[in-house]
Amino acid sequence: MRVLHITRDFPPQHRGGISTAVGGLARAQARAGLDVAVLSFDAWRPHVGRAVRTPPAAETRAGIAVLRVESPAQLDAARAFARAQPPDLLHVHHGMLWEFAAELRAALGVPAVKSVHVVHGRMNELRGTRERTRSLIGQDRALAAADRVIAPSRAAAATLLAAYPDLAARLRVAGHGIDDTAAAQAAAARHATAPATGPLLAAGRFDDLKGTPELFDVLRAVLAVAPAATCVVAGGLPANRRAEQRWLQRWRAHTPAQLQQRVRFTGWLEPAVLVACYRDAAALIAPSRYETFGLVVLEAMLHGLPVAATAAGGVIELIEHGASGLLSPPGDRAELTAHALALATDPVLAARLSRGAAVRVRAAHLWEHALPRHLAVYSELC
Repeated sequence: MRVLHITRDFPPQHRGGISTAVGGLARAQARAGLDVAVLSFDAWRPHVGRAVRTPPAAETRAGIAVLRVESPAQLDAARAFARAQPPDLLHVHHGMLWEFAAELRAALGVPAVKSVHVVHGRMNELRGTRERTRSLIGQDRALAAADRVIAPSRAAAATLLAAYPDLAARLRVAGHGIDDTAAAQAAAARHATAPATGPLLAAGRFDDLKGTPELFDVLRAVLAVAPAATCVVAGGLPANRRAEQRWLQRWRAHTPAQLQQRVRFTGWLEPAVLVACYRDAAALIAPSRYETFGLVVLEAMLHGLPVAATAAGGVIELIEHGASGLLSPPGDRAELTAHALALATDPVLAARLSRGAAVRVRAAHLWEHALPRHLAVYSELC
């Protein structure tokens, strides 16, 4: 089978969860013997920025043909790349790319699958806005027209069905997977046996819905009562440095100087660098208000890092409270603080949850477990 993924920021370009998820899926498919190609619309902003007219050059990574598109002026090259494959199926990963994907579907006469990485309507609801963003408009159109729609968790599927009941016959659940590595195995062994002496870690994008305000409050509370505790915040806003600085100013404005000295903000980290953070930290704090899946949580668990997370969307399908991590209600700063303190100060608890997390990921969430569910969706159409 030949699959063409239409996505944004395919690795090593990395802007967040969609990059990690699509990169992992494409590599797993290539290992399984599928012919995989990727059209990557890197930092795609079709209505802003300069028109890049230089023809893009295709590249091959791990057996995957990749063409990177930066501008609408390069769409003819993208069409030619798609025809040259030619795919049996299109797999679309962002609503803003649906219009182009629908054009290809009609021209090539092949089915199209849409994966939902963010439920934009639910995000707007949580933000208290009805703004019709391009992402939301594109997602609405994709959900109405795709031959199949993939949700990464049962929680995300339920959210989609509540808003789009007509999806029922076409919606499938196929979670993301993760690749095991020697580094992850070594980190898991270390966390399962050694006392938790490293910093508390938070990783990901700065955003109200990612729980950044709650994170700041939890860090201040933990540092105030645990004089030996330190923290690392690995994340930010790689596409919006000004907004990232506003978040940092907000942290500094409300945090005593003596506490600020015990928190290190690294900025956005590439996945290979983040691995060292998972290895060296004492625990992960994951304060999101909603997650379609929870890739950062899954990565931490693979490395045996004990996790204090909110029971936000798909996260509850990754963590069993008390066995492979600790869960608190979204927005409950006091309980999340208590869980973070427990993991930072109770090495017996941290080691037990570390072992439970590492076993759970390897028993149910590697790509060898997740890929067959994706291929089953494809087989319905091809």
